[in-house]
Order: sequence, then structure tokens, then C-alpha cells
Amino acid sequence: MTATTRTAVHTPPPALLLRSLGQPDVIVDGRSVTWPAHSAEELLWFLHANPQGVHRHELLDALWGLEDSPASANRFRVALHRLRSVLGRPDAVIEDRGRYLLHPDVVAASDTAALHHALVASRVSGNVQEREALLRQAVASAQGEYLPHLTGEWVEAARSAHRAAIVEANLTLSLLHCEARECPLAAQALLRAAAADPLIGEDQHQRLMACLATTRGKYAAIEHYRRYRAFLAAEVGDTPMPDTVAFAERLKAGEQPCASTAFVPEGQPGTPPPAAS
Repeated sequence: MTATTRTAVHTPPPALLLRSLGQPDVIVDGRSVTWPAHSAEELLWFLHANPQGVHRHELLDALWGLEDSPASANRFRVALHRLRSVLGRPDAVIEDRGRYLLHPDVVAASDTAALHHALVASRVSGNVQEREALLRQAVASAQGEYLPHLTGEWVEAARSAHRAAIVEANLTLSLLHCEARECPLAAQALLRAAAADPLIGEDQHQRLMACLATTRGKYAAIEHYRRYRAFLAAEVGDTPMPDTVAFAERLKAGEQPCASTAFVPEGQPGTPPPAAS
């Protein structure tokens, strides 16, 4: 009798894409998934927001406000099974010394992973053109707020971290454009940073006013100043600093400072701001 040797056929895992910024979506092999239960989707995004992993009792408390009991543990197991089934990967969630976390390949398939990877690479690159390309890649990966359809302390913390990365990418990109005298691009990057976080720092708003005065005229600069002043009054209960007010008055009078030589944050490329007249 002839022995028949059977060779196991290796099936590659499905292609994943996790969109968490703007319009959240999970795409498996080119198709958006349909969640069998909201708890499975919540579990995915909670683990995505905690890539270092969490213990089950921490997860149950933070995500669903439950104590670790047989009933809540069963709810977790059901959500975990559904999540793995939707992603088509039994190893989509792994356990490491009691902590549950997403498989590194699942994390790498996320838009936030692309954002932070490009940002970190831009910090260590010594080539200006490469830094600009990496930062553009980071900005392109960040299309909107992190998981806007979810609420809770856990998502707010992750949202703040991703927002800070988006702001850093745009501010650094604006400085590179300033150094290259690419004023319209510098203004666009600063506008994106201010839209992501209106409290980016008053010095950055001054730089943006200078950029707008240079590229769009004093009326655009003053319009931004008035919106910023109104935001501070409504959200912070404060007013702009005296030097910002004085700068706005100089812009009204027709002064056109170059943002590449004015209001550059300490420690950043550029020269000190000119003395007020």
C-alpha cells in the first residue's frame, strides 16, 4: 500500500485595515465588516486604545463598568470570540501574562500606527526633504477625530494623545515650510494644527496671524485673531496676551511680518521676533 503524504496548506490571514480617525471602519479583505454585537466592536477599539494590553478586570471596569464575576467574564469571552471571528484571525487578540492585547499585525494595520510611525521617523531623520515627506505622510494618515462615535474616559485619553501627534506633525511641517519660504503651505499646516487643538499656544496663533497676513492679507489675519479671542472668552474665560493684542493692532495698521522670522518658539529654527514698534 502506498502511503499518502498530506501537506497542510498555509492560508494567509486576511488583509486588515483599521480606520479609527474620522469615519471609523474595519475592513477585512476589502470589505467593511458588520458587527454581530456592539460589545465586540467596543472591545476592538478599547484594545486598540491600549496597545500595551490590559488585564480582564481592568477591561471590564473601564469598558463596561462591571466587576470581574462569572457573568461578566462570560460576556467578555463572547465578545472576544465575536471579535476574532469578525477579523478572521483566531490570534487577533492574544494573552500575555494575564494581559489581553491586539496582535501586532492588527495594530500595524491601523491608521494611527501609520501616523505615529511617520512622526517618530521624522524626529530622527536628518534630511529635510525626508522629514517633510514623512510629516506629510503623518498628516495624510490623520483624517479627523479619533473614534468620534465612542465616549468614555478611556477613549478621551487616547483621543488626546493622537490629537497631540497630529498637532506636532503640522507644527513641525509649518516650520519646515517657513524655512523654505513656502508661506501658503506653512499657513495651511498651522491652520490644521489650530483646527485640531485651538489651544496650541499663543505663539503659534501669532505665527498663524503672520502667515495669514503674508498670504491672504491683513483681513484674514484679523479675522483669525477675532475668532481666537472669542474662543478664549467662551471656552477658557481669558483674553489674549498683551503682545498678541499689540501684534493684531500692528497688522491692522498694515504691518506684514514674515512668519519665518517672527514668533518662532524657543529652541526652534529661526530668529527672535522683531521688537514692537
